[in-house]
Amino acid sequence: MKEKALLLYSGGLDTSVMIKWLQEQLNLDVVTLTLDVGQEKNDLQRIAEKAKKLGAVKTITEDVTKKFSDDFVAHGIMNDGLYQDKYPLSTSLARPLMSMEAVKFAEQNKCTTVVHGSTGKGNDQVRFEVSIKALNENLTVIAPVREMNMNRDEEIEYAKLRNIEIPYGGKYSVDENLWGRSVEGSSMEFIDEGVPEDAYRWVLPVEKSGDKPEVVSITFNGGLPVELNGKPMLLRDIIAELNYKAGQSGVGAIDMIEDRVVGIKSHEFYECPAAITIISGHKYLESLVLNKKESQLKKVMDQQFADMVYSGLWFDPAMDHIKRFQQSINGVVNGTVKLKLYKGNVIPMGVDSTNSLYDIFMSTYGKNQTFDQSKAPGFIYVFGSQTITTRKVRKKQFGEIIIEE
Repeated sequence: MKEKALLLYSGGLDTSVMIKWLQEQLNLDVVTLTLDVGQEKNDLQRIAEKAKKLGAVKTITEDVTKKFSDDFVAHGIMNDGLYQDKYPLSTSLARPLMSMEAVKFAEQNKCTTVVHGSTGKGNDQVRFEVSIKALNENLTVIAPVREMNMNRDEEIEYAKLRNIEIPYGGKYSVDENLWGRSVEGSSMEFIDEGVPEDAYRWVLPVEKSGDKPEVVSITFNGGLPVELNGKPMLLRDIIAELNYKAGQSGVGAIDMIEDRVVGIKSHEFYECPAAITIISGHKYLESLVLNKKESQLKKVMDQQFADMVYSGLWFDPAMDHIKRFQQSINGVVNGTVKLKLYKGNVIPMGVDSTNSLYDIFMSTYGKNQTFDQSKAPGFIYVFGSQTITTRKVRKKQFGEIIIEE
């Protein structure tokens, strides 16, 4: 009896090539697992039929959009998850969920091997393999694209020889889920050129976006969106609607030079309309309800979260501590933020919260101010004493301090 391998199967070029390669080169029976994480085009039945046609002995499909939004994207929101201050971790957040599902179904179907479609140059190989091994170290994990050492042109030729359908004409490598869309490869590898218009799908280029601003209000509870424009909605539905609304306003196109886990700089293009809108609103609300020290500490934890998720360390014990911290501090992130979406910009238009730390009578310069300005000189004396004393002592020790321009 042949050994079985569970293949995380998207229906795309890489994973379709793999079905044949696993059969031809390793003599394995292939069980495919296709997960609905909210990708734009999601004909699960067609994908399953394609896998069967290519020789899969069993096909499994699962809708995990709610689990993805509630258990993974939710943490991305609470942590203001942005790798290198730009990328909302859309693909990165899906990989630990996919790894969990792969381990579960591999165990259920007595598969000894889990197969993924990552290359040897990318981040996903790290994310999948660290996660899968952390959950079940007895499983063998392989990446045929890496093992075959094929470039994309060679993969396309391999697929053509075996009559394997090539989606998107093979021009770009595309990954989609509820939280965003990533596009790489082809002409985007030439960084002296801009992102080609045919790479856009979710976001209207700014020059083509509407001339009328779109105003939305997002209500947060415990740091998570619970209402859109006053209407209670599931998180995944809020994200789906904002992907459309914000995308039509040109919001969410991210063009960045990114530092991969493996040490390579890459040119990446992401479309994350809902993510950019929600995180912008979340940050603005945080600025109202968190004090200075809370905000400073949270920024450190946010960066640690983003770096760990990007690097595939979701199942590291340190992540559990970060999650608990974020759930605690987001307990006060309650309120409603109004945002204007216009020509690629997300502009705050008002915020309200019962946990607001803003006191208009302390802040105002008008006649109703309650701030006692007579106390300011004493504060300045205490606050500045260390700087003033240090400067005086150094002058005595070294003479006048000269700062070179």
